Amino acid sequence: MKRRTTIKDVAREADVSIKTVSNVVNHSGSMRPETRERVTTVMKKLGYNVNVSARTLKTGFSNIIGLGIFDFGQPFAPYFADKVIDIAEQRGYGVIISTYEQNKTGLTRLIERNSQLPAGGWIYFNEQPLSNHGLLLDQSYPLVATGDYLVYDKVDSVTMENSEPFRLLTHRLIDSGCSSIAVLGSPLEDFTGEQLRTVSEGSVWLRMKGYYQACEEIGKPIDPSLFIPCKKWREKDGTEALRSFLAAHDYPDAIMCMNDALALAAIHELQRKGLRVPQDIQVTGFDNVPESRYCTPTLTTIDPDMDHYIQSAVDMLIERMNGYDGPVRRVVSHCSIVERDSAQFIYHRMSD
Repeated sequence: MKRRTTIKDVAREADVSIKTVSNVVNHSGSMRPETRERVTTVMKKLGYNVNVSARTLKTGFSNIIGLGIFDFGQPFAPYFADKVIDIAEQRGYGVIISTYEQNKTGLTRLIERNSQLPAGGWIYFNEQPLSNHGLLLDQSYPLVATGDYLVYDKVDSVTMENSEPFRLLTHRLIDSGCSSIAVLGSPLEDFTGEQLRTVSEGSVWLRMKGYYQACEEIGKPIDPSLFIPCKKWREKDGTEALRSFLAAHDYPDAIMCMNDALALAAIHELQRKGLRVPQDIQVTGFDNVPESRYCTPTLTTIDPDMDHYIQSAVDMLIERMNGYDGPVRRVVSHCSIVERDSAQFIYHRMSD
């Protein structure tokens, strides 16, 4: 991590006293407007922020972990947050949560403002590719990145298997007699199988890679008309996308959903149309959120072992907060298929 810019650095660059910089930071004191503006400009130039978390840890008043995650518009985010809170509390740490909008600048804005919040370190869930080889992760406070995008060895990270469990699940459905398998939540962009062979990041791309691998392994032709893209992996978007698809296409034998939110939406929309799950169409998800156990029918899904996933992130962050300065680490959480009622497999050709 790069050295944190201090108030002394700002005072030196702006050619003012430390007291003047402190007054600017605290919006106090009297000074000429041009002096205040010069100090503010230097603070932005040097990337100076008030490190509230450092003050808190230095005085020993509390141990706080920050969690930065996308908004709670679908069940994975609160599920993730609850796990972080539970595991952090087991280790004697509190948690503050800061959310960002799911767009290209949301995480950037979140990270830029978080040094103002009273956390000694941050876990960030990233759902966008990082530009400039992860330059955004060069922060002065400890952080752990989670999600399915490259971090370029900048920080400790936790990710999950994506391609392999999706490949195995595709095989299970094919082995059970499904000849037409739709994918709800597929990429918005056009792509080819050749492009998928080389992808190394992104949940949607890695999962599509597993789908393609399974079909290629048995010589099953790929039918792009079965791909159902969504703007976001939320119930509302999934319902709208599936509704449009069903109005224009023959019903598939199965629908593989990129996450559980889309799967829950799919079950609801199919039932609204009078279709039975799994008798008419089988449905699968990904994440194994708590809601997957209580919907009707219960949801067959992929479990990414969130206990191991979150424990790894929290423990690595706490180690960094307590002074560990070793090499960057990367943890991959193993996934498994959870068979429930929405998709029931006749036989298994491949094991988990």
